[in-house]
Parts: sequence; structure tokens; C-alpha cells
Amino acid sequence: MIETISFLAGLGFSFLVYFRSIRPLDSPRPRKFMYFALSLIGITGMLFLSGVLIAHFLRKLGILQAN
Repeated sequence: MIETISFLAGLGFSFLVYFRSIRPLDSPRPRKFMYFALSLIGITGMLFLSGVLIAHFLRKLGILQAN
């Protein structure tokens, strides 16, 4: 559950970065797409990885039950 929430939060932040920072740029479309792809992979990946690590740590402590 934590992994899913962190993944969706990463997607949300990636689209926020796109609409607030990348879309208004005065750059060609392929460059904007490259920026968006890199930020999508980077932001979503980092938040998903942190969610996995947090869930693993909580399961190891016995706070979360493994499904």
C-alpha cells in the first residue's frame, strides 16, 4: 500500500513539474519530451524506491503486516 501511494505521489509530482516548469519552456518539442521523460523516471523512481524502503523497514519492525 505504501509503495502504491509513493508511486502515485511520484507521478503526481512529475506531472506538476511538467505543467509548472517544462511546458512553459521555449524549447523544441523533442527536448521538452526528453526533460519530461527524465523527470518522470527520476522523481517517480525515487519516491517509489523510498516507499519500498519505508515499507520494508516498517515490516521488519513488525508495524506492517506482509500480504
